[in-house]
Amino acid sequence: MASNKAVISTYNKIAKVYANTFSNPSEHMDEFLKLLPENGKVLDAGCGMGADSNYAHSKGFKVIGIDMSEKMLEIARGNNSNVDFRLADIKNIKFAENELDGVIASFSLIHIPKENIPKILRRFALFLKPSGAIYVSVQAGESKEIFIDEPLAPEEKLFLNIFSFDEIKNILINEGFEIIYQHKRSPRKKELPFTKLFIIAAKK
Repeated sequence: MASNKAVISTYNKIAKVYANTFSNPSEHMDEFLKLLPENGKVLDAGCGMGADSNYAHSKGFKVIGIDMSEKMLEIARGNNSNVDFRLADIKNIKFAENELDGVIASFSLIHIPKENIPKILRRFALFLKPSGAIYVSVQAGESKEIFIDEPLAPEEKLFLNIFSFDEIKNILINEGFEIIYQHKRSPRKKELPFTKLFIIAAKK
């Protein structure tokens, strides 16, 4: 819980500079969205300032964006009043079984302890329709949980769950998903110093 509060506090403090630095939608988002039905219902879990939510909405999807940073949500709502942005915790969200067509978890699982990840992905699978898909991006490397200086505010410490490649893929498979696409790249300036791993998977 302490790490969770610290993450929220950090993102509230850096919300404006973060939104200005990372304003584009997540990479490979079109690969994910093309797997979904037209006008489908999408959850953006850990939506931040709403870049992915806004992009999916612009493509005709009904989007619900959730985050625990009030300041990030203020920016998100200011950028797009047509998206349903909610202050909510990924670990406790509730949807009906088979309610969603897609779930986006772009660099949000990295702030959650490893022990909670399987349950969260299991719930996502429950919420998704049989044809549903999930987009997951994480900081990848040697599996570990650490506190690191936030690049945009070095005086702030950020809790990170670093996933190994096999770790996150195996959890997804064990919780009912089939890997469709995967990509990785090296970190860029102002990013956290870990490999970026992007996975798109479909509910089995």
